[in-house]
Amino acid sequence: MSTLYTKVYGEEVLNYKIHLEILGYSPLTIKEKYLYLKAFFKYLEENQIFILKEIQPKDIAEYYKTLQQKRNVNTGELLTKENVKGRMRIIQKYFSYLIETETLKKDPASAFIFSSENERRERIIFTQSQIRELYKVTENVQQRNILNLAYGCGLRVGELVRINKEDINLQENLVIVEQGKNNKRRIVPITKKVKEELQEFLKSQEKKEKNQDEKAVFINVENRRMRATSFVRILKKLLLETEFGKKIQAEALRKIGIHTLRHSIATHLLENGMKLEQIQYFLGHDHIETTEIYTHIHTNQLKNITM
Repeated sequence: MSTLYTKVYGEEVLNYKIHLEILGYSPLTIKEKYLYLKAFFKYLEENQIFILKEIQPKDIAEYYKTLQQKRNVNTGELLTKENVKGRMRIIQKYFSYLIETETLKKDPASAFIFSSENERRERIIFTQSQIRELYKVTENVQQRNILNLAYGCGLRVGELVRINKEDINLQENLVIVEQGKNNKRRIVPITKKVKEELQEFLKSQEKKEKNQDEKAVFINVENRRMRATSFVRILKKLLLETEFGKKIQAEALRKIGIHTLRHSIATHLLENGMKLEQIQYFLGHDHIETTEIYTHIHTNQLKNITM
């Protein structure tokens, strides 16, 4: 890729790269974001725009059109719609970073929506009363703790698979997600009730025979670390034992997974007055400044959600 000649742009791509490293993104993700941002700055240089404050919404729109006409250097084919929107989302998030750091006062990309096909899909959300129903039909402490971590802590299914006993800090009332999406680490506060149930569950695990992965929190019937499909199967089993779950159509049931619990907790936290920025931090979404932010989420806000 061509060299950037504008000093401020060269400094910006390097500073943003360091920012992403601090947030814990994987090297591959950082490289992608770095190169796409650099390409955007190169476009601005070619169009005689050399100052961040001079970038206007029309410049963002024109760049979007340029990408839609750009061809892949290897295949010669036009870039896919998803690739183009992915590049634009990276640029949009960069401008959000500039607003957060008060480098800019106005975001020239704020009026645009570059959502992916996955983001546009209708999300199934359980109500708070439906979540209570799910808890009521649990048969053992393992099932309750799957709900505790997937709903109460908003863990992704992959994070449930990877979570280890050492990641649960009962003394500090915290669950540590060491390797979330894009390898980002985050800390999630837990309520007293969740702490007690996790404590009970971990003690019950000690009484069982040694498993092949002693670090794992959740173990399957084969005495191995539980797989993603097992978590989904348990959730759907519980769901079909509830009155509302029995009424769910087969097509809708296929769309339900651990992510449904994440969407639900996000909605419920918002309903209970938690700020949107805090919910981002809680779930491990983009623009997390430091892991310390998680400790600022008030446990009282979590207590408002009855389980």
